[in-house]
Formats: sequence, structure tokens, C-alpha cells
Amino acid sequence: MLDKMLSPFTSIISRLKYGQKFMLISVLFMIPVVILLYIWTSTQQVEIKLIKSEQVGVEQVSEMMPFMLQVQQHRGLVNGYLNGNREAKAQIEAKQQELTQSIEQVETNFQKKSLPQSYEKWVSAKREWDVIHSAYESLKASDSFDRHSNLVKQVEELIVSGADESGLSLDSEINSYYMMKLIVQELPALIESSAIIRGRGNGVLASRTLTDEIKTQLLLESSKSKAALANLNKSLAKIAEFNSSINGELLKKVEQAAQNIQNYLGLLDQEILNKQGMSMNPDTFFAEGTAAIATAAEVFQLATTELDHTLQERINDSTATRNITLLITAAVLILVAIFYVAFYKSVMETVSALKQRAEAMAKGDFSQDIVLNTKDELQLVGIAFNEMQRSMNRVLSNNQKIAAATFQSSWQLTEISHESTMAMQQVAGSVQGVSEGTTAQKRTTAETATTMNEMSIGVLRIAEAASEVAIVAMRANEHAELGNQQLVETVNQMANIKKTQVESSQIVAKLDEHSARISQIIKAIMDVAKQTKLLALNANIEAAREGEHGRGFGVVAREVGKLAEETSRSGESISDLLNVIRSLVGDTVSAMDSMQTETNVGMESIERSKVAIKGILSDIKLVSEQIQEVSATSEEMSAEMEEITASIAEISDISHKTSNEAETMAAAAEEQLASMEQIQSSAEELKDMSQQLQDDLSKFVLQDLTV
Repeated sequence: MLDKMLSPFTSIISRLKYGQKFMLISVLFMIPVVILLYIWTSTQQVEIKLIKSEQVGVEQVSEMMPFMLQVQQHRGLVNGYLNGNREAKAQIEAKQQELTQSIEQVETNFQKKSLPQSYEKWVSAKREWDVIHSAYESLKASDSFDRHSNLVKQVEELIVSGADESGLSLDSEINSYYMMKLIVQELPALIESSAIIRGRGNGVLASRTLTDEIKTQLLLESSKSKAALANLNKSLAKIAEFNSSINGELLKKVEQAAQNIQNYLGLLDQEILNKQGMSMNPDTFFAEGTAAIATAAEVFQLATTELDHTLQERINDSTATRNITLLITAAVLILVAIFYVAFYKSVMETVSALKQRAEAMAKGDFSQDIVLNTKDELQLVGIAFNEMQRSMNRVLSNNQKIAAATFQSSWQLTEISHESTMAMQQVAGSVQGVSEGTTAQKRTTAETATTMNEMSIGVLRIAEAASEVAIVAMRANEHAELGNQQLVETVNQMANIKKTQVESSQIVAKLDEHSARISQIIKAIMDVAKQTKLLALNANIEAAREGEHGRGFGVVAREVGKLAEETSRSGESISDLLNVIRSLVGDTVSAMDSMQTETNVGMESIERSKVAIKGILSDIKLVSEQIQEVSATSEEMSAEMEEITASIAEISDISHKTSNEAETMAAAAEEQLASMEQIQSSAEELKDMSQQLQDDLSKFVLQDLTV
């Protein structure tokens, strides 16, 4: 099975030279290596590209945070200004200048090609800022605060969008995932909650009024800040757990920011939510909030720096791994190539040594062993080569001795073969005479066998014809018996016809009698019609006499007269029809009498046919029995002729075999004579060849194996 599988590859390899074999194997080996190396390198490049894309996301998130902080500050200052703190006007204008510069910086550094969707959201956020910037003084404090909050929300969405679009949100490494979550979700949410508290509190302290709605909003934002602080602490614990090399300054800054925001929430409770008379300066409250938020912003900057540093280390590690792998692969491939060249050189040197020794042996030099400087399978070839050389030494040495003995024997063989040839010529003449006699006997027996075979065929045909005639006679007998049965049935049917004819004659006679009686009745009816017609005429006369009184009776009399006329005409028609029927009945009686006569004649003919058929049936049975006897006798003769023919055929086979044996003996004698002549010729050739063999073997240079 393995040989069948390897046969096509073996066929290809066997047609190539060693250099071509090594080249083919090298190419086949390099193809999967290059493919796997390309796939792995591509994977590494894709991974590095994804990490660089995450760095773009970190950079973009870092660019958006200052803008969000400034919008939050502007929101708080405007809220205090619109609630009565007119001293905040100068701060608002200064903050607007900072926002303008921040927008220009973001616009310049925005990665438009890498983050096209995020850039569209940035453009929308800029338009919203332009609206707020131009119309904040004309808005109510609540409307302005809501517009600012919507803008901050857009910026938060922009941060998330940048993280998603750059692949930062899909980071699969646990040590960078929580860092990403910290800067994309938790810190912006914590800063926004604190900024809303700062802005709302600033407005409340400026107006010295705390409505239930504002209080509810402040309590809600305070709760959000506390929840954000809890999430911040959890993420920080995860970061410290999975990243042992984290910057210690970041941990300290996170603790400080958490403490500052916690203190700011306590300030909210003391000065606004739980105090009856609010006396705190709104600028002071705003400044405390700004300081707490600034600490959180510093945490954000440190976290983004730490995340960027982590991503850069990952890029450096992937690049180093890629370069080291490529370097090792190249070194291994170079080493493999060197071994391939050395292997090829070793094989070619061994093959060259084998070739040189084989050429020397072809010239007759068997005096030296081959020496190979290798320990592989080719060394076995060299050992086998030396064994073959020693064997050839022994064979050639023995052949030299045998050649001398053969030369002496060939002289004796030549004399003996000459005498044997003369004797075989006499034997061949005698065998040839025997062969001619057996040939004549074979021809005679063959003719006799042919004649008997033809007689057997004739008898067989007679038997077959008699058998067929017997079968036909049996069928004729069967048909005659069937005809007799059908004739009996015909006689019975004719008897039934005759009986039916007699009954029909009786019925026709009765019909004739009834027709005569009907004629008498018709005659009586016509007489009654005549009398009725006379009575009607008399009635008409009497009616005419009576005048008007007899008019109705006259009408009745006329109708009775008409009826009598119609009755008379109908009676005449019936009488004519009855005469025709009686005439037809008479014809029928005559026809039935004729049919009875013909039936009687047919019955007599059928009786005569029945007697004749019985005679034919008896004769057919007699002929059938005689034919069956003839058929049986013919079959017996055919069987005896077949036995005679078989005997003659057997004699012919014996003669044929005898003739063949004689011919074989003659041919064998001739072949033996020819063989003896060939032996004589071969002996002559053997003598010459032995002389030539001695001359050829004397040319070989052999080792002395007896030493």
C-alpha cells in the first residue's frame, strides 16, 4: 500500500539528478515555511496596527478632556451669572477665550482620517458651542444649564465614540482594559457629576434660593458621584492587581482626588442641602469644586499617560518578538542551507568514487577495493561494491580454470557427436517407412468412418420422419374424433330444428283458424255499421219532419251516421289487412312444409356422413399404430448405426493416433538427427569459444585471494 502511494513521487525523484533533487526538496520545504512565516508576520503586524490605533484613541480622548472641563466651568460660571452673580462676567469671558484656543487645538490635532465618525460628532459639538457662546446671556439660567449639559454629554459621547472607533474599547488585555474603562467611562462620569454639583450649587448660592427641583437634582448628582467613586476604587484595585508596575504617583493622585470629591460632597450637604440660611460665597463654592475636579482631571491625564505607556510597551514587545523570530528563522534557514550544500557535496564525492572504481572494473581491473569517507547508507553501497568485486575475482579465476578444461573436452565432444549423427541418420530412415504405412491406414479408416457416418445420418433422418408422421397421424385421429363429436352435436341440433318446425307449423295453423274467425267478426261489424247508417238516415228524416224541435235529434242522427261510415271503412281496411295476413300465413305454411322436407334430407345426409367418418376414424387409428411401429423400428436402427459409427470412429482414432505417433517418431528422429548435427556444430563452436574465453580471461588483473 505504501509503495503504491509513493510510486508517483519515486518516479519523479528517480528522473532527477542529485542537484535537481536537492533543489526540489528545498523548494517544497521552503513553501510551507514561507507561508507560515508570512501568516505569523501578518498577524503580528495586524496586532501592532491595532495597538497603534488604540494609541490614536487614547490621544484623542486626552485631547477632548480639557475642552469638556472648560465647558463645565463655563456652565457653572454662566449659571451663577444668570442667577445674580454679576461679578462672574469677567471670568466667563476669560473662559470663552480659553475655549476658543482649546477648540483650535483639538481641530488641529484631530485624527480625521482614522476617526471619521468621531470627527462628525466633533463638528456637531462645535456648532452647539457656537450657539451657546452667542446666546447664553439671553437664555434663562435653567435653559443655559441644560444647553451646556447637552454639550458636555455630546463630548462624553465623542470620547466613547473615539474609543470605539479606534478599537480602544475592545482591548483584550486585562491590565489595559480597566485603565481604558477608567479614562473613557468612570472619570468623565465622576467629573461631570461633580461639575453639575458645582454649577447648580453656584447658582443656588448666587440666588440664595433652593427649589425642590434643584435639590432633587443635586441629591441625584451626589448619588451619582458616590457611585462613580465606588466604581473608580474598584477599577483602581483591578489595575493594581493585574499591573504590578503601575505608576505610584497615579495611585496617590487617585486617592487624593477621591478624598477631595468626597469632601466637596460633604460641603454640598453642609452649605446647601442641609443648611437653613445659605451664607457661603458662590465663588468660594465654585473654586472648591474646581479644585476637586482639577484633581480628578490630573488623575485622567496620569491614567491616559499610563495607558499610552502600556500600549507602547506592548508595541515594543510585539516588534521585538517579531524581529527576534525573523532573525532566528533566517539563521536556521541559513544553517539548513549550509547543511544542504555539505550533504550534496558529500553525496557527490561518494558517487564520484563509486563511478571511478566502476570504470576501472569495466576495463578489467579488479585488484583494488573502494574506500568511502562516509558513514551513511552509501557506505553500505561501497561494502556491497567490494563484495561484488571479490565475487567477480573468484568467478573469473574459476572461469579461467574451467576454460582450459572446456577446451580439452570440446575436442572429445566433437568426435562423439560425429559418430552419433551417422547412427541417427539410419534410425530416421526406418521410422520414415513406418510413418508412411500408418498414414495410408489412417486414410482408409477415415473414409470408412465417413461412409458409416453418412448411413447413420440417413437412418436418423428416416426415424425422425417416421416419428413426425406418427405425430401427424395421432393429430389426424384426434381431429377425426373431434369431427365425429361435432357431427353428433349437429344431428342433435337438426333434430331440435325439426321439432321446432313442427311446433311452428301447428302455431301457424292455429293462426289461420283465428284469422278466419276474425274475418267473420269483421263481417258482422260491417253489417251492424250498415244497419246503423240506415237508422241514422231514418232519424234525419224524422228530425226534418219535426222542424225546430227535431233539430237537436237531427244533429245526433248525423253524427251517428258519420260514425257508422267510419266504422264501415275501418272494417273494410281490417278485412283487407286480414286477407293479406291469411295469404302470408298460407305462404308460411308452404315454406315450413318445404323446410321440413329439406330438414329430412339433411338428416339423411348427416347420418351417411356419420357412418363415413366412423370408417375414416377406424382407418386412421390403424395407420397411426403401424406408423408408430415403423418409427420405433427406425429409432432402433438409428441407435445401432450410431454404435457402429462409434466403433468405426474409435478404430479411426486409433489409426489416427498410431499415424500421429509414427509421424511424431519420424519427426523426433529427424529432430534428433538435426540436434546431433547441431551438437556437432556446437562442439566445433565450443572449441573455438573456449579458446576465445581463455584469451579474454587472461586480460583481467585479479587479486590473490589465497593470501
